[in-house]
Amino acid sequence: MTSRRFDRAPGLAHRAHRLALLALALSLAVICSPASAQYDRPVIDPDVRAAIAAGPQRVLVELHVASAEPSALRNAQDEVLRHLAGTGATLLRRYATAPVLALEIDAAALARLEQIRALVKRVRADRITRPSEGSAPPR
Repeated sequence: MTSRRFDRAPGLAHRAHRLALLALALSLAVICSPASAQYDRPVIDPDVRAAIAAGPQRVLVELHVASAEPSALRNAQDEVLRHLAGTGATLLRRYATAPVLALEIDAAALARLEQIRALVKRVRADRITRPSEGSAPPR
């Protein structure tokens, strides 16, 4: 009985070793890939793209912020606004605790937002959504 246990152990150890090497290789591939070195393109709400041709649109811009510190949030917001200088962007609201800016933008501002991948995560239409019938009122 003891010889069977020792016969299986080298096979299990070999498999565990192979799995560890595979996990290490995958981790290195992810860390060293060019995609991990930069942010993906910002997600642009299709409604924003469609409506921007008709004129300026109200949007919410979600930001990448390095830390939860209020100064990091403010710095990211300031940097986005600096990048938008010279476009038709207007600041409507700056949120103190959420990584979001409410803006009115034109096509030039949307194009600029798409270029600042390190700061802009998503651009979506800023619209009021009425509660559906039968839903409970807010408490």
